[in-house]
Amino acid sequence: RCLADFFAYETTKSVVVKSWVVGAINRAVQLLILSYFIGWVFLHEKAYQVRDTVIESSVVTKVKGIGKYGDRVLDTADYVTPPQGTSVFVVVTKQILTENQAQGVCPESEAAYQCTADRDCQGKSRTTGSGEFGGGPQRLWGLSSPLLTAASTGVLTGRCVPYNETLHTCEIQGWCPPEVDTVSVPVMLEAENFTLFIKNSIRFPLFGFEKANLPPHATADELRHCRFHPE
Repeated sequence: RCLADFFAYETTKSVVVKSWVVGAINRAVQLLILSYFIGWVFLHEKAYQVRDTVIESSVVTKVKGIGKYGDRVLDTADYVTPPQGTSVFVVVTKQILTENQAQGVCPESEAAYQCTADRDCQGKSRTTGSGEFGGGPQRLWGLSSPLLTAASTGVLTGRCVPYNETLHTCEIQGWCPPEVDTVSVPVMLEAENFTLFIKNSIRFPLFGFEKANLPPHATADELRHCRFHPE
């Protein structure tokens, strides 16, 4: 029997069922399977692609240039923030300088704190006066005196003191002299011709692919002497 089974030949018998219902069900199942593979597997999940999840990239920025602001000469350490080398930076083209500030008492510089007598400064807050302030009193935490309310740059002491030869303002305790931000200050025009160096690179270790924006033959000496020229 084993020898007879060994030399036996098997073939598949096909049966053709001429039925519209069975044929429609068969084609519908085939269409569903085909739609699943094309729509979900290939188009949505993109299973035919290989993705590199360990992407190595870096961005380095550097600004070069000397600017003149008033009577001061500024370099990158003065006008670039945060420190250079990160992927983001800001070039400061306008500054309000308050020289020689120290803790002490001095007259407030804001117009809202003009006064003629001490009573004008007692209990005064940002909601009073003729200035441009709005909002409620800015009472400091832990100060129980009704005279000690927060001004724009310090704590009001309740005294009216001379600001200049013709104007009196409320006295504050804090950083003196207070900052005056209502003056018109120029813009550092040299900033439009500064040299901006951006170095970025990306590497896909799975595929052994690496790309950078610098030419491969660029040397350190060439980059050191690279400067922007408006012409």
